[in-house]
Amino acid sequence: MNQKTSILLSYLATVTLAELVITYQSVTTGLCIYAVLLLFLIGYSSLHIFYRVKLEDGIWEKHSLLGKILRRSYAEECGINMFREELSHVKSRENRFIMLLQCLTMAPLIRIMSVSMPLSSLEQVHWYILINLPLFFVVFLLVKSQSLSLKDVGLVWGRPGVQVTVALAGFGLGVVDYLLLEPAPLIASLTPESFMAPALILLVFTGFSEELIFRGIIQRSAERNIGAIRGLLFSSVLFAVLHIGWKSLPDLFFVFMVGLFYGIVYQKTRSLSGVTLSHGITNITMFLLLPFLL
Repeated sequence: MNQKTSILLSYLATVTLAELVITYQSVTTGLCIYAVLLLFLIGYSSLHIFYRVKLEDGIWEKHSLLGKILRRSYAEECGINMFREELSHVKSRENRFIMLLQCLTMAPLIRIMSVSMPLSSLEQVHWYILINLPLFFVVFLLVKSQSLSLKDVGLVWGRPGVQVTVALAGFGLGVVDYLLLEPAPLIASLTPESFMAPALILLVFTGFSEELIFRGIIQRSAERNIGAIRGLLFSSVLFAVLHIGWKSLPDLFFVFMVGLFYGIVYQKTRSLSGVTLSHGITNITMFLLLPFLL
């Protein structure tokens, strides 16, 4: 097991521990674990950049000595070309991992924001707005700092037939999730006036935000570092672990399978449109519709 794999497995273990502590023991202690994890990600990224600079200096020194020893222009040029290729490979590999660590700060931020913010004075459906607006800003900074395009993070329509089919699957997923959890409704009554605004909030601030973070940002970066299959599994496990607070093992497995489904759709289409609509429809079904229909 290499160092990067160890770090990613330790990350998942730490997030799992923090969620278990928040759910079953102490919110404060769980938040402290998340805070330490967040500081580690930031600190390790900084140290990695420092290490890379030192490594670049070492490569440059090696090839400079090579040129001096050979004392021929052609050989010297070959040495410089070797240096450029090796340096480019080092930069690419290390930059990808640093970018992944930056992306992984999103999970601690989600939980720190959702647990620590003073939300009791607001209706529950409005919590999603207050929590996700700062997260959208962090995502924007990540996208800009990593020079990602809208296409890179899946903000394209993709194949319409596939996207519509995936979106409609959200109704079935919502039924299953409701039967597993039977959550209380987020609205007082099922009327057009009380339904429309909360439905839009769930679509944008749960469906879109979570798919952008877990598929467009985290899964994409994980795939570039550890491969498509392991990247898919990593992001799906992380997605499921953050649902430990529902205190349902069957639902945890269900969320993991949904994460795999959404992740595979994203891999095949490189679009978030279908999974965003599906995720939003799932939450609308289980929180706004079925509590009044079943």
